Amino acid sequence: MRIACPHEKIKSILLKSAQSLSTLTYKLRSPALIQLEQLCEQYCHVPRIPPRKVTVIGAGSDVGRIVCMLLKQQKVIRTLAMYDEHPARCVIGVATDIAHIDTSPAVEAYQGRTFLKKALNDADVVLICGGAYVSPPCCNILDRDLFFQNMPFVRSAALASAEFAPHAIVAVQTPPVDANFTLVKYTMKAARRYNKRKVLGINSVSSMRANQLFCAVGGMDPTANQLPVVCGTGRCTRVPCFSVPVKKPNSWSHTEVKNLTRLVREADELICKVKSNYEQGHLSIGFATARFVTCLMKGLFEGSAYIDSALVEQGSPSQCFNMKYCSTPVNVSKGGISQYLIPKLDGYESSLLEDSKLDLEDMLNLGRCFASGDDYYLPHEKVWPCLYPSKDCPVVEPCGKKAKN
Repeated sequence: MRIACPHEKIKSILLKSAQSLSTLTYKLRSPALIQLEQLCEQYCHVPRIPPRKVTVIGAGSDVGRIVCMLLKQQKVIRTLAMYDEHPARCVIGVATDIAHIDTSPAVEAYQGRTFLKKALNDADVVLICGGAYVSPPCCNILDRDLFFQNMPFVRSAALASAEFAPHAIVAVQTPPVDANFTLVKYTMKAARRYNKRKVLGINSVSSMRANQLFCAVGGMDPTANQLPVVCGTGRCTRVPCFSVPVKKPNSWSHTEVKNLTRLVREADELICKVKSNYEQGHLSIGFATARFVTCLMKGLFEGSAYIDSALVEQGSPSQCFNMKYCSTPVNVSKGGISQYLIPKLDGYESSLLEDSKLDLEDMLNLGRCFASGDDYYLPHEKVWPCLYPSKDCPVVEPCGKKAKN
């Protein structure tokens, strides 16, 4: 019998299996057949057919619910898997509600760690969102303290993604993204599943806010303009590039640029104060995150797609302000990140970037140390990490309540 196979090793295994078939009929899976399957998978791999599936880890959180509702409207998505490990968030009920929206994506719901494998199985994009956000009693909570609260959740999600969704693009939204990005990177690297083109930290909300503020001052249409944010994603590492747009307001002073930069950096705290010391801007964060994930899916299945700002490992640090990790605009295509778009900065933005590098390196190092088990030390150059003057947020009486006499 002639065996048509290009690999001699597989031929010998097939011959051995055929010769010993009579002695192996009573076994469902003999060692020879298992070895044959492994070799066939290695040398005669069947191409994977992408199911166009997005898995949202933390779908029961405030941001996760908004993201899932917006993703349900996207035709590029065929399956939307919603997962949350907290029973109190009732992700199954949320998914049932969202499933009533008459759009094409099918909705799946998974609650509890027992079902995390099923939620991640064959996903094309995995979104890690939810966790703790800036909350009362102080809106100026340190990013470091926030990381300690969210680290176990993000690390378990990264381990599961590496094991059960090795082909997927992983998008990290859980704050602080600067630290959680490297936590995910080194966790997946330890599992030998890391691909720098497929792990991104979401910074779209900073870019969206900067673009809206810039266009509001100039009286321009925000949908016709794109304004990148570079460096990092935190309050002390965001560097909005107001010098990039060609069209600018007629009266554009340096003071206005500094004021807008501060507004972009302190946006989370400002929203927290205006919302009666209750929560962050979950609506804007959810919208920006959903748009980010939609761009990822369009890049994978509909050609190259532009993302306004993502924290990534740069392909060429020398061309990106000598930074290995930096938020920049990127193009995404079938294999993940296809192009790094590095904007040119003016003098003020360059000085702000240099001042922000140390804070970014500190947060990146924090995530790396907790993933790899190394000792973490605060940088010698700074006595204390980036911190705005701490003031308790004014508590305002809710609109629906009447003041007591």
